[in-house]
Amino acid sequence: MSNFIFLVTLVKKNYYLPLIVTFILTAYQLIRIIAFINVYGGIEHDGGWMLSISRSLAERGAYTTMVSTIIDPTVPGDINVDQKFDIQAADGRIWFFTGNGIGPSSIIPDAVVLKVFGTDFWALRTGPLIFYTLFLIFAAYVLYQLAGLGAIVLFHAFLFFYPHISIFLGYEAMGEVPGMFYILWAYLAFAAATQKQQRRLRYFFIAGLVIGLAINAKLITLWSVSGIFIWAGLLWLIGVVNGWLDRSTPGRDSTEISPQPDNQNPKSKTCTEYNRSIQNQKSLSLSELLLLSSGIPLTLVAWELAHMVILTRLAGFEMYLRQAEQRLKFILDDGSGVGLRIHSGSEFFWDKFFVLDQVAHPQRWVTAIIFTAIFAGGIVLLRFWRSQPKKQNLLAPLWVGWLVNTAWFVGLAKTGWPRHFWFGLVLAIMLLCIVVVALLMGDKGDTKYESRIDSGLPAQGSLGVGIGLLVLIGWGFASQPHVRGFFVPDEIVPYWQQQQIDSKYGANLPWIIIPRASQGEAVAYLRQLPFEANIFYPAQHKAAEISVQVGRVLYPLSRRKFMKAHSQDVALISPTLIAPWMDPVRREALLNLVQEDCPEPILSNDYYMICPLPAE
Repeated sequence: MSNFIFLVTLVKKNYYLPLIVTFILTAYQLIRIIAFINVYGGIEHDGGWMLSISRSLAERGAYTTMVSTIIDPTVPGDINVDQKFDIQAADGRIWFFTGNGIGPSSIIPDAVVLKVFGTDFWALRTGPLIFYTLFLIFAAYVLYQLAGLGAIVLFHAFLFFYPHISIFLGYEAMGEVPGMFYILWAYLAFAAATQKQQRRLRYFFIAGLVIGLAINAKLITLWSVSGIFIWAGLLWLIGVVNGWLDRSTPGRDSTEISPQPDNQNPKSKTCTEYNRSIQNQKSLSLSELLLLSSGIPLTLVAWELAHMVILTRLAGFEMYLRQAEQRLKFILDDGSGVGLRIHSGSEFFWDKFFVLDQVAHPQRWVTAIIFTAIFAGGIVLLRFWRSQPKKQNLLAPLWVGWLVNTAWFVGLAKTGWPRHFWFGLVLAIMLLCIVVVALLMGDKGDTKYESRIDSGLPAQGSLGVGIGLLVLIGWGFASQPHVRGFFVPDEIVPYWQQQQIDSKYGANLPWIIIPRASQGEAVAYLRQLPFEANIFYPAQHKAAEISVQVGRVLYPLSRRKFMKAHSQDVALISPTLIAPWMDPVRREALLNLVQEDCPEPILSNDYYMICPLPAE
């Protein structure tokens, strides 16, 4: 144990080593994911929908989709093909479409990337990959601040052995990875604000704005950033209680119990200044709490004003109110879409609780131990780090955010989709890495070389628990098939397909993986169509991923009767109808229906069909 601690001390002194290791591991994750994209990185529908808004912003300066959802082109707003209310532009694009939990903090940066680099396939992937890189870097920084280099290495081991955590979401233009980047930034900004002595109010205001960015990237990030507000509220309450005790107890001086500064350092603060600094980090004033809380209403109000001004100018205030009401319904429906099957009962409850097995061994008793380790380990570390508010104020929002995510998903989430618990899974991985490394380190008993990885835990007993957890984690790693190569192998895709088919609740991790070659065939054909020809989609199957790549608006098939027909008009059948990721019986039935109406497709593969439409 002493040799291990000595090596850690050497790592601490070599400030460049953590940077080098983080750079190498981050580069490897990017190489691995880019290699996968090159073969299986066809753009998925939801990601394509977000990118179509980004492309419209980059090319037209308009926050509109490149998919029309309203049948009648003569009305400014109407019920769309999903039975929701939308407002359309003159060419059928949809303004601020209502079935969307992904906001401008994710979409606008992607638009900037497209403005700079264009709109070819890899440009469309660049924005999401930048967010993924930032997420990895910020996660590493948080882990290093709390548990050192070992936690970073263990975190990347999780990403290696559980590629479903990053494959799909890591390169799609969805709100999860941008949202997690903003969440981690918010945790760091809050912890930094608590340490400031000068201009503290400014730093709390900045932290609040970052929280607002997180909410405006993905609404569901609210559960993760709530950890900041719960902990900040507790710190404010502590300050109120301490202030009351100071006034009511003669001779009480709360600074007397704080640790002493390093008297050997000539730049060290005086005892009074040092104690005041520690005390400030352990409590918040009401003004600081209010400024921290101001970020969400400021960013949400600003975004809502943009809705109101633009939509009122385009369609009238009443239309704006209907659109706002529809967005509210979407939020209250968990962002899951009206009409989806809602589950309930004790089995559903426990199935959701054990979704944590996505990052643990599939045996439920192992998942239960992992949950207990995260829950109890967080409490223990918060207690032992009470004299280190810098670490405590970073760990607490992370731990509480994970707990609120879990409580919401297990207790209230209507669908049981693992994708909806992605934030909780990532926070769980980070917490588990912190707890395990802290247990392995224990207490060095040497204050001369204070390190970020000092857990404050007694060495006796904690080492054994840490090793036991590491064994369970390793068992989980060993149970994952098709992950031991440098790259993610082809064999893992049909394995994921089967898992999706067998899933009780759908939206598994990962979601639909589309081979680039299959998608490329459809894109290549549609790009060569004359401008006068139109591309239509049947029912609700919009194929938004194609619109952003061909640079054309896709229309509902029912809208064709209002439009001038062209001899080369086509209907596009998308993966949501025919992909092998759905139940085989349902897929066969849908294929039969499609083939009845399209017996001679222009193009056909496992994911797309292009059907000719008669000139009328």
